[in-house]
Amino acid sequence: MRPLLLAAAPVLALLLATGGSAQAPDTLPHDDLEWREIVPGVSFAAAYGDWEREAHGKFVRVDSGANVPLHTHSHPYHAVLISGRLTNNFADGTRVEVSPGDYWLMAGGRPHGHDCLSEEPCLAFAYGDALWDIALYEAE
Repeated sequence: MRPLLLAAAPVLALLLATGGSAQAPDTLPHDDLEWREIVPGVSFAAAYGDWEREAHGKFVRVDSGANVPLHTHSHPYHAVLISGRLTNNFADGTRVEVSPGDYWLMAGGRPHGHDCLSEEPCLAFAYGDALWDIALYEAE
């Protein structure tokens, strides 16, 4: 249990650092999540805040076998994988496999994509201190 707690600690610290600007519910049962498909194979469910306008926390579900092409975001985000096996793929060909409990920081403007390698969907929690946007990456 200790590695999961340590992996989640940076995200928890960031959540506490929002200073209440995007109020989180006291408890949000998984069954109460309202999923919205963002692109085929990828859905979001808000935990707090509005990802299109402000600091926010959201659950991210990537379907089994889904391949999210290279893209960028204007702002960085932090994430922890909850279940499944995921790769973060980069424009230079680097692929980093992520396991449950692993934390990552994705820099704003860094081209990246994702593959869900597991038989079950990949589920992550992501936090951003600004709005979330996306632009497909086109190599020059």
